[in-house]
Amino acid sequence: MRVLSIIDSFKGTLTSVQLGQIATSVFTKKGIDAKWLPISDGGDGFLDTIENIVKTKRVKIKVLDPLGRATETYYLLDENKREAYIEMAKCSGINLLVKEELNPFITSTYGLGQAIHHAIAQGIPSITVGIGGSATNDGGSGMLEALGCKFYDKNRQLIKNMCGGKLDLVQSIDPSALFETIKGVEFIVLSDVTNPLLKEKGASFVYAKQKGASVEDLPILEAKMENYALVMETYFKKQFRDKPGAGAAGGVGYAFHSLFKAEFHSGIDYILDLVDFENLIKDFDYLITGEGKIDRQSLAGKVIIGITKRAISKKIICVCALSEISLSDLNNPNIVGIYSIVGRIASKEESMQNPQKYFAKLCEEIIFA
Repeated sequence: MRVLSIIDSFKGTLTSVQLGQIATSVFTKKGIDAKWLPISDGGDGFLDTIENIVKTKRVKIKVLDPLGRATETYYLLDENKREAYIEMAKCSGINLLVKEELNPFITSTYGLGQAIHHAIAQGIPSITVGIGGSATNDGGSGMLEALGCKFYDKNRQLIKNMCGGKLDLVQSIDPSALFETIKGVEFIVLSDVTNPLLKEKGASFVYAKQKGASVEDLPILEAKMENYALVMETYFKKQFRDKPGAGAAGGVGYAFHSLFKAEFHSGIDYILDLVDFENLIKDFDYLITGEGKIDRQSLAGKVIIGITKRAISKKIICVCALSEISLSDLNNPNIVGIYSIVGRIASKEESMQNPQKYFAKLCEEIIFA
């Protein structure tokens, strides 16, 4: 029996690499021929995945984190193809902050813009950006500011340090310097969601709570974002708010749609194409996949669905730290089990404190029929 583990990161605890290594170690001890491959839908672990399948080098840089503090990070460069790979989560990610620091009114994507600017300054003509795992709800305004876009208030005063809380102040923009900066550069955006920018399925109402917003904050953030979109669309005389993925990463998708003319791809499909997924899995009997929390969002373009829809002849087992849906909810006869740490092995608190231990225990419980 051959088993391939291809598990998305458990945000805040274990990376895709760590999960694959732990699962493979446990299965191997059981006498199973086990392998692993890191995976990402464009969010956390995107660069780990690229590094495993594309010959690249790390380019170390310093950027500002979501709260404007200097931090060291990196992007990947394929020197042969002159293509850069940037992971938003490593510049403007929720994983860079502790829970008490989460605040979508003040967090910014400026660091992501700095990373993009650095790659462009090296003469890179093609940039692929994974835009999941953000701590922000600024519509990508911080990123745009870092690349030269200017934002003005009602008195034509320049607004600096753009963030989610300042979007309602914007009355006009001047993107001329940004356009000069990105001229001739191709942008590919990997998005793990297809949400629009606004309304009940938009960036603020769906994702801002996990970034520190209260329920009362949501309509306030929405109003700020709507003003920002109106100013943008007045300038371009075109609407982008309903484009698939516009609401991804707190509206970063909207910025890429409106100013970069970026090419959007499903993050998981892009990665699976890179690894020649159908050919890769043909000699495996079981696939182990999953993510930190399996819920309704798992049914909307994320890793689990991306893998299951392309592994139609394989038995699939899902693993997670916490599951909020049942096997029947996944509505796929190839998925033969869901194994969750919380409720089966340990409490949520125990799982967070010692994730390696409890994920290994979970893997020990998996039954291969």
